[in-house]
Amino acid sequence: MDTFEWLPDRRSFPRVDLLAELQGHLITLDERVQVKQLSLGGLIVETTAPLSPRHEHDLRIVIGPKTIIVRGRVIHTRAALSGDAVIYISGLQFVDPPAEALATIGEYVDGLAPGGHEA
Repeated sequence: MDTFEWLPDRRSFPRVDLLAELQGHLITLDERVQVKQLSLGGLIVETTAPLSPRHEHDLRIVIGPKTIIVRGRVIHTRAALSGDAVIYISGLQFVDPPAEALATIGEYVDGLAPGGHEA
């Protein structure tokens, strides 16, 4: 019988699952999104409309008292059922994020790490 060997994680930046709801706004489609995971390299969002992988999408995210705007490229997406509704879960990689946005994300992610304090 063959065994399955897990490959090491290929991510450049560790992702953090968000226990608290972090809201965002997809500027490109004028739609509210829920951020499910966040890292210095990108994020996972839940939307009610599919995101085109052919376009870069601008997002406004409120993190504590700060609001950041980042641009992301869709790396993967899938549809899922939430009750009777279809939702879309998409992974976006940041494209040239501003240094201030990365600093805000880094502080937030560090605060969620074991031993940190939630922002």
